Amino acid sequence: MRIVGLVGLLAMLIACAPAQAPQTERTGGLGAPAASAPRRTLNMSLRTEVEHLMPKIPGNSNPSLTTRIFNAEIAIIDAKGAPRAYLVEALPQLDTDDWRVSPDGRMQVTYRLRPNLTWHDGQPLTSTDFGFAHRVYTLPGLGIFSPTPQNLMESVEPLDARTFVIRWSAPYADAAALIDSDFEPLPRHLLERPFSAFEQDPSTRDTFIQLPFWGREYVGTGPYRLLHWEPGSFFDAAAFDAHALGRPKIDQLHIRLFGDENTVLTNMLAGTIDYAPFLSMRIEHSLTLKREWDPTGQGTVYYRQGGPAMILNQFRPEYADPAAILDVRVRRAIAHGIDRDALNEGVFSGVGFPSDNFVPAGLAHYESVQRAILHYPYDPRRAEALMIEAGFTKDREGLFASGTDRLRFEIKASAGTENERHLQIMAQEWLKIGLEVQAIPVPLAQSRDIEGRHTFRSMHTRGGLNAGERSWTSDELGTPQNRWRGENRTGWSSPDYDRVFDTFMNTLDRSAREQQVVQLHRILSEQLPAIHTHFSSQTMAHVSALRGPEPGLANAGVFSPETAPHWNIHEWEFR
Repeated sequence: MRIVGLVGLLAMLIACAPAQAPQTERTGGLGAPAASAPRRTLNMSLRTEVEHLMPKIPGNSNPSLTTRIFNAEIAIIDAKGAPRAYLVEALPQLDTDDWRVSPDGRMQVTYRLRPNLTWHDGQPLTSTDFGFAHRVYTLPGLGIFSPTPQNLMESVEPLDARTFVIRWSAPYADAAALIDSDFEPLPRHLLERPFSAFEQDPSTRDTFIQLPFWGREYVGTGPYRLLHWEPGSFFDAAAFDAHALGRPKIDQLHIRLFGDENTVLTNMLAGTIDYAPFLSMRIEHSLTLKREWDPTGQGTVYYRQGGPAMILNQFRPEYADPAAILDVRVRRAIAHGIDRDALNEGVFSGVGFPSDNFVPAGLAHYESVQRAILHYPYDPRRAEALMIEAGFTKDREGLFASGTDRLRFEIKASAGTENERHLQIMAQEWLKIGLEVQAIPVPLAQSRDIEGRHTFRSMHTRGGLNAGERSWTSDELGTPQNRWRGENRTGWSSPDYDRVFDTFMNTLDRSAREQQVVQLHRILSEQLPAIHTHFSSQTMAHVSALRGPEPGLANAGVFSPETAPHWNIHEWEFR
């Protein structure tokens, strides 16, 4: 979602200042102590600018890399994908006084905050800040906050300064940790007055959403508090003494924004950056860094199975061109024409994670899904047979046509070396089976056009599906009426899928939920609104002196939440 003018930052990536030469004794970005003193500043890279620091506001550029640093929630997801109590003393447990379920499905869940919590400005963080957040998130007309989970909350009622009750209108399995699209508190002492003005006069909406609070004057509850944000250049942050899980061991952060991966690599090699989180570098950069570091033990490079990467198929008849893409047999032929091994070698130098299953290997329900779904291995003969079955024949050049009209598909992807190589390999393989597919890289500025993500002609690649299984529901359909903000970009809609998903969201028993997830993926594999090609190979790197970073788990859908980036950053330290 784009928040126009929210902090005056807009979409062009701006490269940082040139890398400094290596230094034996560095002071860091915030004037750290002299060379003889222990290092107190962590220098971190960030590949793209962000628009805000509030997790509840979806962004264009993966803002979680910064929002984790400045925010805390009810729970946090650790490196194994398990929720841990964060702002609360303990997570509510089902079938106890803290989590009651009525016969009609309504729930009452009680949360008790840790003692002596404060905001970064020193003001107390209390249960009223959660009640106020619910009031803000649910008021019609703002249109900037992700709708879940507050769309199922009937009320948020403070009982005392540290205790509040959420009354739910239906069963909600993630009620203990509130990890689905987040439910962060909001500082009532800072936002009450401007929000009340909006409640009384809706014409002040822009004034509210453009408050400096959301950006350069942000006040949160996370491990670090914002000192300075220079748009397009850097963030400076200081350890928050009153952090719920203890004061961070590293005193200060200097987060530098880089316009491209080459600059990140240069700075890692030069020693001016200590930590490059996921999405900072591509595979080729990480391989170069690994070759340089491994002989000397200068640092560590990690690879992990990242978010799902897929080809979205256009289901909206008014945009589908050629209309053949609406035929499931054609979509299956396209799927059989994808050589995932060739993609892994050509794009990821063999260190990728090819898969036709949306669920990552290693998760508890992976094998069940793997057995249930329809698979489309690389099989040119099967692809050709499906095209003929769908009524198409090859012309004199060996390409499929309908009568005298050749089928001309197109596939779009955001411009970039990795994506463009991906497109080229797939287009070459499809041509071998008689499918003419034009590969179209989309420039960065154009790729951020929300409407264009939904109104493509034939196919469009997508990575890191934020909402997982929820993304394929009818409720997530992007339309002109909702300003194309839904996660379902294909226009595909299935009553069967919606029914199973609704049941899944209203089921609390984990084994039953697992079977429902299996059903969801079976439907996706049968109808192919998207064709899964691989999981992105994400790389993270840090100098050997830094202890604590863990790769964790990437986005795996609503059933298996993603590990928060640098989830344990408050525990990191320099050796």
